[in-house]
Amino acid sequence: MIISNRMKIGSIIAVLAILSVAPFFLDAYLIHILNQIGIWVILTASLNLMVGYTGQLSFAHIGLFAVGAYTSAILTTTAGFSFWNSFLIAALVAGVFGFLIGLPVLRFKTHFFAIVTLGFGEIIRLTIYNWRDLTGGPNGIYNIPFPTNILGLDFALREHFYYLILLSAVLVVLFVKFLIGSRTGKAMIAIRENENFALFVGINTWRVKIFAFTVSAALAGFAGSLYAHYNSYISPYSFTVAESVSILLMVIIGGMGTIIGPILGTTFLIFLPELLRSVSEWRMVIYGGLLVLTIMFMRDGILGLIKSIVSKEKNKNEKNVNQQLLSTGKGETKIAGSERN
Repeated sequence: MIISNRMKIGSIIAVLAILSVAPFFLDAYLIHILNQIGIWVILTASLNLMVGYTGQLSFAHIGLFAVGAYTSAILTTTAGFSFWNSFLIAALVAGVFGFLIGLPVLRFKTHFFAIVTLGFGEIIRLTIYNWRDLTGGPNGIYNIPFPTNILGLDFALREHFYYLILLSAVLVVLFVKFLIGSRTGKAMIAIRENENFALFVGINTWRVKIFAFTVSAALAGFAGSLYAHYNSYISPYSFTVAESVSILLMVIIGGMGTIIGPILGTTFLIFLPELLRSVSEWRMVIYGGLLVLTIMFMRDGILGLIKSIVSKEKNKNEKNVNQQLLSTGKGETKIAGSERN
């Protein structure tokens, strides 16, 4: 167990070390892809709190992502705020939206909850689309400023913005891990497993769910702020139902209810369109097929598949070792018998 934990820690340190020097060895295009992955990892981590750990299938997170993006963009382009102030406000505003949406929505369960959250996500997008004076309507918001320079980093450069995104993603993942290990996190998991039993043993299920929804909304808003300032342009077309389905697939295909799963799913589904660029119009069909295959053959996602392969190899190696020990023992028994004769 100690060796296993040390291996995990060592692997994490090695991955972070590789990521920290990646910009020195990759071209601008690959750095851009890694930056997109980092932003979406934050978003999928927020969704995973609801879907993976609390067991609530939410389609509203793309709308909350948009709230964070537009809040930060409006504050920096019209109110004179810097990114370092606006991203905190964006997370707070998205969290408030999440709380207000959660008040009526969390009264529903199962597919009713999913449908209502889908409706709220679309309400947010259509409001953004039609409120031209504030949001720019279908034209969106242009020339969103990059974060001001800090510690010698010029965030107008993708390779410098990379470090801000990497640090943000690492901190969010660590926060989610800490939260899930806390008493509240255990209550969330209890609700996911059996909400009626959780209520029976004294857990205030509604309070835990509204807390989880609010926190996940704030994280989605933070991701939206990073998205807006990294791309320097946002429009309602970036926050459609198709994108909502995409982030849900990232969580499910990677392995929901785990820390590493959404990271794997996000990486896979962002690199996949780059590999299938020639058939981009079939993207949603391919995603649907992947979802069906995941449900049929990989119910625990990519992470579950990896764990299964590792476990089988481990059991196979242990079996081989036991067979060798048995054969050695039989050989020693024969030798001892011949000596007695």
